[in-house]
Amino acid sequence: MALWLHAPLIPAVGDTIALSREEARHALGARRLAAGDEVTLFDGHGSVADARITGERGRDGSIAVEVVARRTEPRPAPEVTIAFAVPKGDRLSTLLDLATQAGATRFVPIECARSVVDADKLDRGERWHRILLESTKVAKRAWAPELAHGGALLEVAARERDRGASLALAHTAGGTPILAWLATLDAARPRTVFIGPEGGFEDAEVEAMRALGAATVSLGPHVMRVETAAVAAAVLCASTLR
Repeated sequence: MALWLHAPLIPAVGDTIALSREEARHALGARRLAAGDEVTLFDGHGSVADARITGERGRDGSIAVEVVARRTEPRPAPEVTIAFAVPKGDRLSTLLDLATQAGATRFVPIECARSVVDADKLDRGERWHRILLESTKVAKRAWAPELAHGGALLEVAARERDRGASLALAHTAGGTPILAWLATLDAARPRTVFIGPEGGFEDAEVEAMRALGAATVSLGPHVMRVETAAVAAAVLCASTLR
């Protein structure tokens, strides 16, 4: 299978494009590709192209590739959103990386009563965008997930409900098995799973979420870290992707 490389803009068939120094280093160094070898380009917004390395190098270390075929892939359906309490330290990068590979299509940070990181103040800058693109590349996906604006738990839940998503609260205490919940949903309807902080959701939050129409679901009998629960939810929800 051809190596996937990111190209922000994919040109028409027959045209060439200079890939970044980082992508060139990965292709020529780590993978030891050469002129004439085929690669796959993706822009993260549905465009995918088969391309061939020409061997031309730029002074900045970039490499030229020629597009030989191009296609547009539809968005994954149904949409799988992971709304998560932001973990401390570098565990957020682990969450985004692995949940993207598992099939999540959208992420929303939330702030709960027991949160340790303020979701509103999360920097959604270049670092996280780069992680999402790298994980999309690893998974060979045409569409990179979105990292949406976060907010308080109930605020985000109301917003998700208003955009037509089915809501589920990952809650081990008496929750419906998540696969059983998924089986009740319309196949095309977006679904949003809420993952709480290490201390879990408070009882008042659970009741308020139920009042908004959220189901309480179980990811299994064991307590998980935020990033582990996010990946588990993404895997199970993405099992219904078309």
